[in-house]
Order: sequence, then structure tokens, then C-alpha cells
Amino acid sequence: MLDFERYLDELRHQGELLRRSASRAGLPAAVPSCPGWTVAQLLRHVTKVHHWAASILQGGQPGDFEFRRPDDGELLGVYDAGLADLLARLRSTPDSRAVWTMLPAESARLFWARRQAHETAIHRVDAELAAGFGVREFEPEFAADGIDELLAGLSARGFGTEGLTGERTISVTPLDANASWTLSAGPDGVSCRPAAIDRADLSVFGLAGDLYRWVWNRAADDEVALRGELRLADYWRQNFRIGAR
Repeated sequence: MLDFERYLDELRHQGELLRRSASRAGLPAAVPSCPGWTVAQLLRHVTKVHHWAASILQGGQPGDFEFRRPDDGELLGVYDAGLADLLARLRSTPDSRAVWTMLPAESARLFWARRQAHETAIHRVDAELAAGFGVREFEPEFAADGIDELLAGLSARGFGTEGLTGERTISVTPLDANASWTLSAGPDGVSCRPAAIDRADLSVFGLAGDLYRWVWNRAADDEVALRGELRLADYWRQNFRIGAR
């Protein structure tokens, strides 16, 4: 895990890159990594998530949140204001404040800084894909942290195991970061260990930034190196979902 200030810096930076690419693509443009979405829908989603997290930091409950859907003409302004408010709420929230988090956390403020930095970073990729001018690389340390957040934290709630009759293992190893993970998935659920194993059913290698996008289904198989049961890569793409609130 990175420190709080680093997450705030990344949230600000990724948010600015997202806005820039969204403006370049135009609100009606399709988002290829989110089938059925336009850039306007992508921006509304991210704006809503930023407002939602800010309300939780103030003590709100996740199910009680209400959001007024901004029109296209006001969307960029509402997005800007929501990002600025989230950054301010995070900075002003004491480490000791106990608010709801998606997963157990020693510091809710640190949890939400991390979650929102990676939420915004992955949707920044979506905006760049919509703009069609290439995807900016991630710094390896941040990308490795994003892989860790997903595999060690969110995968148990986002990866479906329907159809698996036995345990299958997927190891993920970035070549430019001192980290690796093995995901075990089977009829009893999903778990993650912080190390690669020699005989995983599928081993995935690559630069941390490429693996970060791959585990979030924002990179194709030919952007990483796969070894083992290639059908598990297809299974991952078909069964991994983190639901949008």
C-alpha cells in the first residue's frame, strides 16, 4: 500500500487526465472498453462515484446516497467540482474517523483515497481509449498497488466462479515491480496469496501497467505474456465484474 499523499496526488492527476481525454473524445463518443457507454455516461459514472465517496466520508451510508444526473451542458463542470470536493473531503477527514468502507480497513480515509485513485485511473484508461490517441503508461509502483487492491481485496466480491468444478490458480507477476500474486478460484470462492506459485494453472507476466489494465479487462491478451491454460484468461474476462453503484 502507498501513503495517503501519494494516493491524493494520483487521484488528482488521473482525474485531470480523464477530463482531458473525455474533452478530446467528445461526450457522444463510444467507450470501447465499456460496451454501450458513451463518454458522457462514463463521466456521469465517475462523477457519481466521486460524490458518493465524498458523502461516505461525511458519515453517509452507501445505500442512502442520492445523485442528480447532470445534463451534458453542465457535466464537465459538475465533474470538476466533484473531484475537487472529494480531494478536499479526503484531506480534511481525520485518520480516526470511522465511516463505512467496502472492505475492512484500519483507516477509512486511506481506504477511500486508494479506492478512488484506482477507480479514477482505470476510467482514465476508458476515456483515453475513447479518444483514440493511445493510453498513457502508469508508474510501476502505482500500477502494482492497483493490482494488489484488485486481487487481494476486491476479487472475492467481483470474480464469479460459476462453472468451476475444481480449484484453478492464476499467478500475476509484473516484471518491473517487486510483487506477485496468485489467485485461487473454485466452487468455495476466491482467495489471493501475495506470491506467485511455480505451477499455477495460468501464469501472467508483463509490465505492471499492462498487467494493471489486463486484470481490469482494459488490455488484450497480446499486451501481456500468458503461460498455461489460456482458457482461464477467457474465463477471467467473462466472469470478473465489479458492479457500478
